Amino acid sequence: MKLAIVGAGLTGLSAAYELSEYFNLKIFEKDNIGGLASSYCPSYCIEKFYHHCFRRDEELLNLIKRLGLGNKLVWRVVRIGQEFEGKIYPMNTLYEIIRYPGMKLLDKIKLAFFTLKCRKMKYSDFKKYDEVSVLDGIKEDLGEDLLNSFFLPLLRSKFGNQYGEVSYSWLLARVAIRSNRKRNGEELGYLRHGFQQLFDRLVAKVETGNVEIVKQGVYKVENCGKWKVNGEEFDAVLWTAPVPLLSDINRELKSKSGIKDVKYQSSVCVLLSSDETVTEDIYWSNVNCTFGAVVEHTHFMPFEDYGENLIYLAGYTHPESKLMKCCEKDVIKMYLRDLRKFGMEEKEVRWAKLFRAKYSGPVYESGYLNKITPYRTKIKGFYVAGITSKPNYPERSMNGSVKAGMEVAEVIKKDFGF
Repeated sequence: MKLAIVGAGLTGLSAAYELSEYFNLKIFEKDNIGGLASSYCPSYCIEKFYHHCFRRDEELLNLIKRLGLGNKLVWRVVRIGQEFEGKIYPMNTLYEIIRYPGMKLLDKIKLAFFTLKCRKMKYSDFKKYDEVSVLDGIKEDLGEDLLNSFFLPLLRSKFGNQYGEVSYSWLLARVAIRSNRKRNGEELGYLRHGFQQLFDRLVAKVETGNVEIVKQGVYKVENCGKWKVNGEEFDAVLWTAPVPLLSDINRELKSKSGIKDVKYQSSVCVLLSSDETVTEDIYWSNVNCTFGAVVEHTHFMPFEDYGENLIYLAGYTHPESKLMKCCEKDVIKMYLRDLRKFGMEEKEVRWAKLFRAKYSGPVYESGYLNKITPYRTKIKGFYVAGITSKPNYPERSMNGSVKAGMEVAEVIKKDFGF
C-alpha cells in the first residue's frame, strides 16, 4: 500500500513514524523539515520561532524518549514579565503580583478567583462559551477594567489585530491548562541544544523503513479512482500542511472533503543576538509593541550553549498584513525601534534574522469548536491532520502536533485493516 504525506513537520513525521511499518510512504516538503519548529543553524541550532514544552506533554515526551533523547530534556522554572507604561515588571510570586502597578488590588483578587474557577472547568463547560466573544465574556465576568489593564495586552500579543474575533471558550480553556504553576514561576522544558535533534532522529528513524522524503512542493492533488499527487499514484493521502494551501491547489477537493474554513494568523518573529539582555532574568515578557512578546532564550537555556544572548521578538498578525508584505530590513528596523523603549539600542545588536510563517495557527474565533478538522474527511482515502486538529486546542503545541500525527495514523491503519 502506498501513502502520500504532504508536509514534514511534527504531525507528518510522527504519522510516518507510526505508519512506516505498514505502508510505503512518500513525504512531500517544499521547505525545511520541521515546519514551524525548524531551526536556524549557524554554529549551533536554534528554533526560528520560540519553542518549549510542558510536563503534561505526554506524547511529545514519550516520542523524545523512544528516540533516545530523554537525557537531553532539561526542565527550568522560568520567570514571566508584563509591561506597564514602558517598564517590564516580574509577575511570578504573590509579592510581585501584588506590587504590579497595572492593576487594582480588587482586580488582582478577581483574577485569582477567575483562575481557580477555570481550573475546575471541564471540556463540556468550555463548549458553552464557544459562541461568546472573548471581549464580551471578560467584560461580563471580570469587568471593563481588567479587560483593558490585563487581558487586552495579552490578547493583542497572541492574536495581533484579530484578537476581537477570539472565542471566550478559548480563554477559559487556556487559563485552565496554564494555571498549574510553581510558586515562583512556570516550569518549562527544552531539548538541550535544540529540537533540531528531534527532527534529525525522526528522519533517520523513518528513512530506515519504506519512506522517501522529497524536497518538493505539491502542486496537484486529484482523485481519479486512484489518488494522484503531482501525477504519482497513491492509495491514500494524508494532508498535514495548512488547509488554505489545499484550497490553492484544488478548491473542489477541499470543498468536497467537508473541511470547514478556519481563520489563520501569521507569525512574524525576529531572532537576534545582543551584547546585552532586555531584562535581568525574565524569560517571557508580554509587551505593547509592534511585536507582542520578548522571549529571552538565554534566560532559559545557558548562555554558554550559544556564546551569545539570544532573544526573540515575537509577533502575530493577519496573513495579508503589512508586516507580512514589508521587506525583511524594514520589519527588523521597526522591531528594533520598539525595543529601544526597554533600553536596548540597535548598536548593541550583533545580528538579527526575520522569520515569517503565513499560516502559523488558527485564530480560535467564536464557533471554532465546530470547525475543528476531523482526521477522516468525506472523501475516502483523504485524511487531514495538523494545527487545526483537536489535540491543538486550546493551545497549538509540539505535543498537539505529535498527538495529531499519531492519532491520524491509528485512523488510517484501522481503515486499511491493520
